[in-house]
Amino acid sequence: MVTAGSPLNAFSVDLEDWFQGLTSTNPQVDRWPQLPSRVVPATQRLLAILRAYQVQATFFVLGHVADSHPELIETIQADGHEIAVHGYWHCRVSRLTAAEFGRELECSVKAIGAITGQRPIGHRAPYFSVNHTTPWAYDVLREQGFLYDSSVFPIRNGYYGYPGAPRFPHVASENGLVEFPLSTVRIGGINLPVAGGFYLRMWPYAFVRWAIGQLNRMNQPAVLYMHPWELDLEQPPHPVTPRERITHFAGRRRLEAKLHRLFSEFRFAPLRTLLEQNQSPQPG
Repeated sequence: MVTAGSPLNAFSVDLEDWFQGLTSTNPQVDRWPQLPSRVVPATQRLLAILRAYQVQATFFVLGHVADSHPELIETIQADGHEIAVHGYWHCRVSRLTAAEFGRELECSVKAIGAITGQRPIGHRAPYFSVNHTTPWAYDVLREQGFLYDSSVFPIRNGYYGYPGAPRFPHVASENGLVEFPLSTVRIGGINLPVAGGFYLRMWPYAFVRWAIGQLNRMNQPAVLYMHPWELDLEQPPHPVTPRERITHFAGRRRLEAKLHRLFSEFRFAPLRTLLEQNQSPQPG
């Protein structure tokens, strides 16, 4: 049961269309206009759930989505959610130079600011691609006015991850930028991901609930994420790789029920609220 005194966690949404998240179609930018967009109905379904539980979240918005669907961003803002940045073209930060990353941020901020009238203070890299190979990323973010990042996933994964990174919110650089890593629990010397997305879909709910409780008992917020396309059970058939068939489609039918239970049992807020309340950030 959620009460005013319950520990505060963060719920976040990586706002992208289904073809922008798939590694097979993500690089094919020239094909994007021909692929059926599903982001508006999928996001509206998520917004309805969030409204039902009066949960406000951080939406990390892809700049391309903002330019393509400005009315959707207006609706998200009107519901009181935080609007933050998820890049423009869904590029891995680890494959960009510092200058290219800076231009990607500028395009994203311009697209979002034109709709919201506000400058975003938060950033999440596509594919959690701020890691040990991008020591310059925090400087670029701070130079452009960002106050926090939430791109680090302290796990070992063949596709992404920064296993040596701190697990909890911390001041990540000398310039004062705060990092909110995606949540893990440590079992047997290994960081297990419980932050959301594929992991929320596939782990039994009892394990997710236990993991969030463990973090809260350590006075740490759980930082969860998801994508609107994970709720889209009517997405038209499209050729995908065997890996994508698992990572993008497995467990979708169970996700909505898990969200209802999460929002009934835990208290969530946008990341900007955690930043304002100075929950846990320590020197990294």
